Amino acid sequence: MNESGKGLYEKVKNKIEASQEEGTLEKQFGDFWKFACVIKTRQHDLRYLYDDTSREFVDKNRDNLIEMREEFVKNMDAYVEKCINIMRKKNFTVHYAKTNEQAQKIFMEELGDARIIYKSKSNEAKDIGIIDVLKENGISIKETDLGDVLVQLFDYKLPSFQVGPGAHFTEEEIAKKIKEVYGVELEPKAQAIVNYFRSTYRKELLNDVKISLTSANAISAEDGTIVLGENEGNISLITRATDKHIVVCGITKIVPTIFDAILVTKLQSRINNVSFNYISLISGPSNTSDIQGTSVQGMYGAKEVVVILVDDWRTKAVNENLIYADFLKCIGCKSCIYPCTASRAFGNIYASKYGLGATAIIRDYIHNGIEAAVNDGLFLCTGCENCYHWCPVSINCGEILKNMKKEATEKGLAPPYLEQYKEKIFKDKNPFL
Repeated sequence: MNESGKGLYEKVKNKIEASQEEGTLEKQFGDFWKFACVIKTRQHDLRYLYDDTSREFVDKNRDNLIEMREEFVKNMDAYVEKCINIMRKKNFTVHYAKTNEQAQKIFMEELGDARIIYKSKSNEAKDIGIIDVLKENGISIKETDLGDVLVQLFDYKLPSFQVGPGAHFTEEEIAKKIKEVYGVELEPKAQAIVNYFRSTYRKELLNDVKISLTSANAISAEDGTIVLGENEGNISLITRATDKHIVVCGITKIVPTIFDAILVTKLQSRINNVSFNYISLISGPSNTSDIQGTSVQGMYGAKEVVVILVDDWRTKAVNENLIYADFLKCIGCKSCIYPCTASRAFGNIYASKYGLGATAIIRDYIHNGIEAAVNDGLFLCTGCENCYHWCPVSINCGEILKNMKKEATEKGLAPPYLEQYKEKIFKDKNPFL
């Protein structure tokens, strides 16, 4: 174990200790997350809404999903080109960025002189570095998803669940924070909190949004349609009541057909046991042909829809068969975190700035290298492969992390106990200390 390894070991050890200490944010989140994971993995039966359970829906569509994602990865360049061409014909402004840095530059050019942007949960924007660039340039970021609004309200810096980033805050904590920040006394009930934000924030979303930012649940290569799912209605507002809607995502959000795009979006809803009350299909900027058949863009909805498709590591992963190439099949449902033994045990210690769990650690490894992954808790992964058996497209994150652990070990970054096991195996042919 080298000096870097010792330093990382101490950092992870200190974070684990914090997660076990009463009163710490890490402990509070860990307790919540254990409970949330147990409920999520047992609560499969949504037959009061559907004819089948969530898991039955996933299993019924698994083969089609795997085949669809493998088909895309195998012919990625062709699908990207096809998608870009059809989107441009449909009056989207489309940029193709080979690197995250190019995407950031394009985004800032599209932002222009604007000093405020409204966004809804965009993990892709975080992955591509857009959020960091906005902060570095002093751009005000207005969150619109309630979970993200709460994270921003509390100035919460630790990793949180990508799908429900504010779910760990209690009603009492939220009401207290609203009184502290806004001077408003609220009953500590979910409905009262929702009523408060609806009455104070909704008017702003309807009238003041000039530029909005989202990712996409999926994009259809056959007709360029962007599919966005939500339950709050905020995405519908900020993508319609705006002058410019900017969509930033990796090229792996592209799927072959519109039916694939809808299936992926619906599956993201079903596997998380959350119904998307709204699914938007965006096929270009708003327009009208009601004046003697003349097509004019920019009626009541967005005047311009800008799409920034980013490659960065994705093509390289295929061409060079990198250890995370299988990650290209990911549909971004985030649900592999629920059955993960490390995530249940360590909460937001087994995580990165991209969110919770293995997928977030893999993203940090891709962008920031093996030391970042070790600091995120790489060696906390047990290799149980629960993620693999749960995943709707059968990605084996455990195998990817195993290869990352091998790299870390070769670079002297393995924890000391693992080093002792290794030495014992080579010396005595058994791992028992």
